[in-house]
Amino acid sequence: MTPAHIDDFYYVTSEVLCQLYAAFPVRHLLLVEDISGPIKWDMTGLPDRKSRACFETLIWLAEHDLMNFRTVEPRNVGIEGAVLTQKAFVLLTGAVTREEGVTVSRIDALKEARSARAYGDLGVIIKDVFRANCYWSAPVAQSVLPKTETISVTSEEG
Repeated sequence: MTPAHIDDFYYVTSEVLCQLYAAFPVRHLLLVEDISGPIKWDMTGLPDRKSRACFETLIWLAEHDLMNFRTVEPRNVGIEGAVLTQKAFVLLTGAVTREEGVTVSRIDALKEARSARAYGDLGVIIKDVFRANCYWSAPVAQSVLPKTETISVTSEEG
């Protein structure tokens, strides 16, 4: 089982990559609140751990050449002018093969996992993107992507 902070990292990464892909090639404003929910400020004016982790994920993605941005918003509430790099665009449009033999692009697999709330699948896909982006790793055969059952959400009215 993956630690919660790593699952959060995969979730934020998938949200960012999907948002930037949808806006590509136009630069986009990424706000922490839009990705991980409202920022909870403590009495000293610092954001909560989840919001800080979300912001640091944005910076990490830029440092690892998956996106560029123009400026950081005041108080680290987001970044302005974010856009995918060429490398990220190529990685996201690259193909992965599912267990049943169906080939889809990584971005389509990410979108599908997000809509199905299949957070385990998000981790597998994001790790595949990172592995493909890695200069120092040994060549790895394309992995087969499992597909988790879709979670249905029902609401009780009453």
